[in-house]
Amino acid sequence: MTVTVVTGGSAANAVMAIVRVEAPAGVEADVVEAELTRALYTHRKRPMTVELSLADGTGPWPRRGPARYAFVAVLTMSGCSEPERLAARIEKTARKAIRRRFGRPATAEVRTGISGAEAGAYWFSVRGTPHRQV
Repeated sequence: MTVTVVTGGSAANAVMAIVRVEAPAGVEADVVEAELTRALYTHRKRPMTVELSLADGTGPWPRRGPARYAFVAVLTMSGCSEPERLAARIEKTARKAIRRRFGRPATAEVRTGISGAEAGAYWFSVRGTPHRQV
């Protein structure tokens, strides 16, 4: 799902993606979300924006082994129009940040190939249910 947004006078493509993260056991979702957000907003080479929301039904399962989280993300990078290229750049940055913060076995994966039905379901995780007037 691609949406065009205007930021700072120039158009950029916003892409909806799923960001899957494996972190060591005991790491909370909000810590992972904060680390991803910080890493992507403060990237030196390219300005990026990311809006993350924990996907419904994900958590630190199983009790032993790595904690696995899935986030619904709206990603934007100025000067990058291809969703696959955007996902690759953001995945590389996210993976480095997660490994630097939590150690070598931690990893991150970004998937932009989302079906229309899946994007519609995830949209409510990010934006909430629209208000309908009666």
